[in-house]
Amino acid sequence: MPRNYSENSIWTKDETEKILQWLEDPENLEKIKKGSEITKKLVITEIAALIPTKDPVKVGYKYDNLLKSYRAAAKLNSQTGWGLSQLDLVEGKKSLGAKYEEFK
Repeated sequence: MPRNYSENSIWTKDETEKILQWLEDPENLEKIKKGSEITKKLVITEIAALIPTKDPVKVGYKYDNLLKSYRAAAKLNSQTGWGLSQLDLVEGKKSLGAKYEEFK
């Protein structure tokens, strides 16, 4: 049975990009490091302010999922033999991100 998603539950590329841009800021990276005095709740609140169309709880879920995906990709990238093969290039995969999408 197909799911009936509400308009608010689907993330746009722009909304996802706002979280990624926040995470790419070096000052914000310091906020999420272990030992930082900043709580996860404060981080989520700050990010949620950038995306008024989403409930802060949903922002928290998306944040967690993006970090989980990043960690999985970083782990794969550190393993011997992980990279783009000649076949990947022929198939049009130009980045590890494109290759990683196969495994999601």
